[in-house]
Amino acid sequence: MVRAPSGGVPGEGIMRFSDRYSVFDYGVLADRIPGKGAASCAMAVRSFALFEKAGIATHFMEQVADDAIRIQLLDIDTDGSKGPTGPGRTVPLQVIYRLALPRESSVHRRARQGVLDASTVPPYAEAPWLAAPMVEFTTKYEETDRFVSRDEAARVGAIGTGDLLELAGLAERVAEVLDEHCREVGLTLVDGKAEFGYDGDRRPILIDHAGTPDENRFYFGGVPVCKELLRFLHPGLREVVQELIRDGFPRAQWPVQPNLAPELVEATSAVYAELAAVWTGAPLTGFATAIEDFKAACGSDLGDRTGL
Repeated sequence: MVRAPSGGVPGEGIMRFSDRYSVFDYGVLADRIPGKGAASCAMAVRSFALFEKAGIATHFMEQVADDAIRIQLLDIDTDGSKGPTGPGRTVPLQVIYRLALPRESSVHRRARQGVLDASTVPPYAEAPWLAAPMVEFTTKYEETDRFVSRDEAARVGAIGTGDLLELAGLAERVAEVLDEHCREVGLTLVDGKAEFGYDGDRRPILIDHAGTPDENRFYFGGVPVCKELLRFLHPGLREVVQELIRDGFPRAQWPVQPNLAPELVEATSAVYAELAAVWTGAPLTGFATAIEDFKAACGSDLGDRTGL
């Protein structure tokens, strides 16, 4: 922290992008992916520039290291004790935007379980692509993120209905900007997550980061090139986590996950590096090679993770 927020006025802080990773709400896994933090940082910085150009205000100030940026630092309210969300504070929600519903989308699983409000799902233009963006809200500071209705989202976010609609519209705009950039560099955007807060004048700003493989599901030639690759390296873990949560097991008692094979770590690291290069203007040649190397290392063509 450089300067703490105070009295509704944002402070300043340093956001560092880590080589650590987590999947399926398990928590941080044992391995580190070398260069992942620097790659994500490079993509975030490029994306912030795209957002600012498109008129979407953000908390980004400057890049200060290959894996760190300086940001406007907002106050947080993790338990709802600070009243309505006002100037200089984060909105305690995550806003999910979806342009398509590929096989790995949680929408299908939640629909099968009967816990999805079907009215929130736009019709298909041509499956799996939606005719309009789908926007959902999840909690942010609970132990396990959960999807909430718009009425509950307004309550959890401590904001009004009009504020919620404004954030939904901003999330759609974020998706539009990233989708356009993906088309320019040869990628495909499927969905992503945005987080927002309010500046000192209570104007909404994009916070955290967007346009990175941790926050977005990107595809290249029908293959997901994002955090979905990390999920693929832990088959069955989603179901294990869901069962542990359902049965109320404390996290301290969750089984420890084994380390990845070194060749998988190396191949994943190369995908992140080449993805960042493409996002910031490099040709696709090296990226295509990295994807093929990843497939070889994990012994799969990743066909069961696609749907586009």
